[in-house]
Amino acid sequence: MTTESNAESPDLLRRIADKLAKAKGSRIFGAQGHRFELGPPLDERELVDFERHRGILLPADYRAFVTQIGHDGPGKWGGAGPFWGLLPLRRWDEALVQNTGSDVLKVAFPFAPGCDYGADWLDELGLTDDGEEWFPGAIALGHLGCGDLAALVVTGAGRGRVAYVSWSGRAPVYARDPDFLAWYERWLDAALAGEFDWC
Repeated sequence: MTTESNAESPDLLRRIADKLAKAKGSRIFGAQGHRFELGPPLDERELVDFERHRGILLPADYRAFVTQIGHDGPGKWGGAGPFWGLLPLRRWDEALVQNTGSDVLKVAFPFAPGCDYGADWLDELGLTDDGEEWFPGAIALGHLGCGDLAALVVTGAGRGRVAYVSWSGRAPVYARDPDFLAWYERWLDAALAGEFDWC
């Protein structure tokens, strides 16, 4: 489990980079698109500009990953990552259901970890399906297919956690991992174990 204090641990980042290199050739779903490759790391200034413009701070482990391991990549959906790959940060808003401004990331993600939402989750949370953003406070990480996406919560009770969201109207579900790097490493472990399906 990583925390804000140890998310930039050189040992943790080195371990993930080593696993990523060893995973090349894995048959896990989506690998044919990104080929377990990432583009060069993001420049710290680009990340700071992104955060300043949107009035947020990205979780430390995600920041460390994109500035020290890599970012973007060769696939249509980005670089090495779960499902269809990790989207580049410039496509942060792909999980949103409305055309909203950059202030949407300042608004808390309305879904709390450990809560079970029913079929009427929009009503439960006081949201509507005509004009209000369902998934504020989260950036898109990648497409799962069929309108489902993985998102990283950047504001709210679930900050730092990965949540699976859907344009189809299903309520979001949190991944079991405590943070982005744990989620990413679990995917790498599945790839190294020869698995094809992963969630």
